[in-house]
Amino acid sequence: MLTILTLKMLLMIVYLAHWDWILTQSRKDIVSNIKDSKFMAVCPIDVNKSEIENYYEKTINWEINRNKILDLSGIRNLQKIIKSLNSDDIFHVFTLKSGLLFAFANHFKNKKTKNILTVTGLGYLFSNNFKAKFLKLILSFLIKNLINKNFDFLMFQNSEDQKTFINYSKYQGESYIIPTSGIKTKEIEIKKEYQNENLKVIMATRLINDKGVFEYLELAKLMKDSSFEFYLAGDLDEGNPDSLSNDDLDKIRNNNFINYLGPIDVNKQLCNYDINIVMSRYEGSSRILLESLYTGLICLSNNIPGTTGLSSKFSNSFFVEGNNIQEFKKYLDEIANSNIFFEANANLNRELINQNYTSEKIAAAYSKIYQYLRQEIESYKSEFI
Repeated sequence: MLTILTLKMLLMIVYLAHWDWILTQSRKDIVSNIKDSKFMAVCPIDVNKSEIENYYEKTINWEINRNKILDLSGIRNLQKIIKSLNSDDIFHVFTLKSGLLFAFANHFKNKKTKNILTVTGLGYLFSNNFKAKFLKLILSFLIKNLINKNFDFLMFQNSEDQKTFINYSKYQGESYIIPTSGIKTKEIEIKKEYQNENLKVIMATRLINDKGVFEYLELAKLMKDSSFEFYLAGDLDEGNPDSLSNDDLDKIRNNNFINYLGPIDVNKQLCNYDINIVMSRYEGSSRILLESLYTGLICLSNNIPGTTGLSSKFSNSFFVEGNNIQEFKKYLDEIANSNIFFEANANLNRELINQNYTSEKIAAAYSKIYQYLRQEIESYKSEFI
């Protein structure tokens, strides 16, 4: 007779996303901290191939064109993958786009798996882009049907996203808040030197319009006569319809107001800067804010649910309404003139993060959700209220 532990080890938890980066960024750390389950990665296998294979017991290459909003060939490929897997496996899907693609592929199959969708942010579909608004309107009935039929459980990273999406989709199942994907604090280099002159400001982000890249350039231009040095780190997200173009990137490289770094190792290099700026219009939960606060940086961010709901609990964190450029400038000027020493606050932030927002903490919450879906425990209640 199979024991419960043996049964769990036979079943697979399938992590699915339309980009391999999604399953390596923090999810690899969650996987490595759940010891009583086997994990499979289903995603396009690209530049993160070695990391995917190192952290997941099995991998399946999902052939899909990330540059298309709806790749019908990719959906057909996913249907074949789903059909080949065990009907008792748990599918855990990350991002709304991946969730909708999975729901299309899964909609007409006979096998019933347990399916979770983690909405890491409402993204392009819920942006102010005119095309996105039109698409959201015409797809509303279809999305309501797909989400309710195909997912047993929804997870969100902030309560505003939860409220907005459930109102839109009329979702009837259970949903909970897991406020971040967690960070691996042991790998983060701590800032050791603090100064009040020639401060280095950084924005580290994917280069898409909704991340506020052009607003950041405007801020740097406005402060061209200050002693601040402005840096931008990140790369294009060519599979995202909101991505900057190569021409945009050339203009960034050639401008006189910021230093463009390209992609950086956040864990190792963030400590070389003093202030982190987040000017996103939408965030599920801003990972870079947690990483910056743990490193010991001062953080200025646009006041949105995915930043304020998380980092309002911390010191060294300030919020600007409506991405107001003048307000960002005002805060920077005050920081430069204040002679405030922030190291003690940084230590308190690290204690709070270690207690609540590490990869280990998030993995423990995920593990309870998997136990609940396997009916090993009677209920699940989020620890993050």
